[in-house]
Formats: sequence, C-alpha cells, structure tokens
Amino acid sequence: MNPTRRAGLAQGLVVIMIGILPMMAIVTLMPIVPALVQAFPQVGGIQTLAPLVLSAPGLCVALFSPYAGKLTDRIGRRRLLLIFTTLYGLGGVLPFFISTFEALMAGRLLLGVGEAFILTIGNTLLGDYFDKEQRARWLMWQSFVGPALGAVLVGASGRLSMIAWNLPFLIYAVALGIAAFAAFAVYEPERRSQPQDHEPGTATVMAFPSGLMVRLALTTFGLSSVYFVYTLQFSLALDQMGIRTGSELGFYTALASIGVPVGSLLFRKIAGQSHTLQFSVLFVLLGIGLTGIGLALGLEATMAFAFVQQLAAGMTIPILIGWSLRELPERFRGRGMGWWCSAFFLGQFVSPFLVTGVRQLTGGLLQAFVVFGVVCIAIALANVVLSRGQSGGGRHRFVG
Repeated sequence: MNPTRRAGLAQGLVVIMIGILPMMAIVTLMPIVPALVQAFPQVGGIQTLAPLVLSAPGLCVALFSPYAGKLTDRIGRRRLLLIFTTLYGLGGVLPFFISTFEALMAGRLLLGVGEAFILTIGNTLLGDYFDKEQRARWLMWQSFVGPALGAVLVGASGRLSMIAWNLPFLIYAVALGIAAFAAFAVYEPERRSQPQDHEPGTATVMAFPSGLMVRLALTTFGLSSVYFVYTLQFSLALDQMGIRTGSELGFYTALASIGVPVGSLLFRKIAGQSHTLQFSVLFVLLGIGLTGIGLALGLEATMAFAFVQQLAAGMTIPILIGWSLRELPERFRGRGMGWWCSAFFLGQFVSPFLVTGVRQLTGGLLQAFVVFGVVCIAIALANVVLSRGQSGGGRHRFVG
C-alpha cells in the first residue's frame, strides 16, 4: 500500500495498455478465420470451431472472472496483474511453437485465464485510481488508442497469415513488455478499511448488491453476444462476398475498424447524457450496421455499414464499464467487475453458437446478420418508448 501516492500519466497508460490486451485476444486473429478452416480441414465442425478459436478465451473469462474479482478485493491488484499478464503472453504465443489444433485451443484457454484477471484488475484499477471525470477521459483514450492499434494489428495479422497461419500468434508477445512496464508503474491503491464500509448510523456491513449485479450482468451478456457477431463473423461474411485472401480480409477489416476510435469520440460527446440515451444510440448503430452488412448491397455499401457498426463498437465497452462503475459500491468494485467480465465474455463465447442457430433457421450467415441487426433496432426503440412511458414515475430498468 502507498496511501500518499496519486495516479497520473503512467498509471493511466497502464490502464490503457492492459485494456488493449482483451481486445487483442480476438482482433489479432480476425483475418485468419478462413485460414484456420483451410489449415484444419480434418477437424469436424471446423466452420463453427474456427470462430470459436477466437472466442474460446471468453469462456475462461466467464468462468474465472468472479474468482479473479474476489482475489482482487482480498489480496490486492498489483501482484495478480503482473502474474496473469505474463500468463496471457505465454498462452498467446504457444500456437506458434506447437502448431496442432489441440495446442491452439490450449494456448487460447491459457490466454483466457490471463485475460480474466487482466480485465477484472484493469477495470478495478480504473475505479481505484481515477474519479468519474477522469475515468471517462481514460475510457475515451482507451477506446481511441486500442482500436487504432487494432486496425494496425488486423492488417499485420492478415499479411502474416499469408506466410503461415500461425505466424500472427507471435504478436501476443507484446503482453510480456506490458507486464514489464506495469511492474514499474502500478502500485497497490489505497482502499477503505472494513469499518468505513458501514452505512452511517448503522452497525450492519453492506451486503453484496445481488439484484443490481444481476441487472448489470444480464444487460452486459445480451449486448456482448450481439457485439461479437461482427467481430467473430465479419471475415466469413466477406469471404462469402468473394473477399478471400488474408491480405484483403485484413485490409477491409482494418478499414472498417477506423470507425471504432471515431465511436470512442462520439462516446465522449454523450458521456454526460443519461445511460438510457447512451444505450439507445448504441443499439441503433449496431442494428443499422449489422443489417446493412447482411443485405450485401455491394462491397462499398458493406464497408459503409461495417463502419457504422464499428462506431457502435467504439462506444460499447466505455458505456458498459462507465455504467457499471457508477452503479457498484466501492467496497465490491473488484467482485462486481469480476461478474461484469464474466457476463461480457460469456456473451463472447455464446455468440458463435447463437449465430450458428440463427444461420440454420434463416439459411445463411448474411441472413443471420440481418436478424441480429433488426433485433438491435427493436431493442433501441423499445428502450426509448419504455423510458418515455416511465419518465414521470419509477426508475427505468430496461437498459441503462
């Protein structure tokens, strides 16, 4: 503990960098999904398993994040961050050195365990180190820098995959450098002692807000499962449109991802508005983007709609984290963000199965994009209608 130290630029940079790692877990491999299908034709159900390679870490995050949050509150942030950032890096590069499908999945699961702790601790440190206004600013920068770097990574990954399908996995070695920087910059934040967590005038220790946590988790899970439709399936959608080489997939994915940092700037503009408005804008953009991609009106139109979808992607995590940190009591911040991470990445893991189910019902992947897009637009409209209907009465509880 260092009760006199105040967070500054170095700590903000750590929050940004460790916040980038969960994004890297998926984005780095987006262009190589078709290459995975070609590299492992002998694996049964590879059309479903290839996107699942991207989302497999999400299962670990879903399973381990509540435990990570509990440990984070109990024994502290710094030591766990250094250990699991290193584990993330080691798991990430493993498939380059052992190029079997079993090693590929094992490496992704190790990376996922590291990711569970990284994301939980990173979001907790954001709340520990910075007040509400500073959080919004660092979230904006994280949402701006991460996707900008992600666009570079996607392009590089696409080109590397043309040399060898497993070469992009070396990119994950950057986590080892981030762990080294965090060892110098991260300090254990001051936290309130147990007696201060009592409500004024009472002798009862505050109970974990289960009802609130269920609402946060269900909203996060639902939004996450739709958010990852594009991330996990866009390269396959482009493949169906005739864009098949790794370099082309990387280029068009990176081009569309320019919308993510723009979306983060849009979030900064509406950060002071109600969360109902924020969620409504988010779902409208998601819906328009996904529907337009599924209609396949030509490459130029598809890229325009993909840009709109990526605007929403740039807003999604800042809106969800900002909302959750505002609602959670300080004492349960680590545990609460652990459950948040669990819900978010359970949505990531489930997303490929949802797409497979909808694809089977509708007859194709592009039709599934349209279905998810229409659902998002319906949610946005319902959110607005319900909020207006309750504007004079009880608190609106749909989303936000």
